[in-house]
Amino acid sequence: MLTEWTAWVHAIITTYGSWLPGDPRGFRDHDHRVHSSGDYKSPPPAGEHAGLYRFTEANTKAAVFLAPDVREHIAIALVEKLQSQQVHVRCIAVAGTHAHILACVGSQDAKPIIGRAKQAASHRVRDRLPGTVWAQGCHVVRVRDESHYRSIVNYIARHAEDNAYVWNHPDLRRASGPASDVPTC
Repeated sequence: MLTEWTAWVHAIITTYGSWLPGDPRGFRDHDHRVHSSGDYKSPPPAGEHAGLYRFTEANTKAAVFLAPDVREHIAIALVEKLQSQQVHVRCIAVAGTHAHILACVGSQDAKPIIGRAKQAASHRVRDRLPGTVWAQGCHVVRVRDESHYRSIVNYIARHAEDNAYVWNHPDLRRASGPASDVPTC
């Protein structure tokens, strides 16, 4: 039975080249050595780190975009790999340049677990998308409580409105209701 909400994580993964250092939407480098003064919700001043963005864009292969017909294949590959690692998955949304995953990893470090799932997903679609599919790493947020969990479920579900492929645990299709609709961790 679930004992702590923090066993659950919301992982955000992006496709290669879709969010570069110096991006006008804001950015953070891997170790937060360099970052903009804003973020995607509150963008930094125009032109901040424009030179870094131009340099990175000129030295990066074309950004990867996930076509609608490969999104389901990627989602299923992510689910299968996570489940093979004994990770319970509540829901996943795969959009054109990013994906969201809500999964229970317990006290483990989620990043290598998600990394193995990203690898399996890119292998699944290598006939359509040869080469690098995903950006390095992922952004992981631990779930704080039941309200936060439900908010994430609803947030991921809303991605369907933007033509994302959304996968939900087959036994748990609703976002609200009693805690019994939460997969056991």
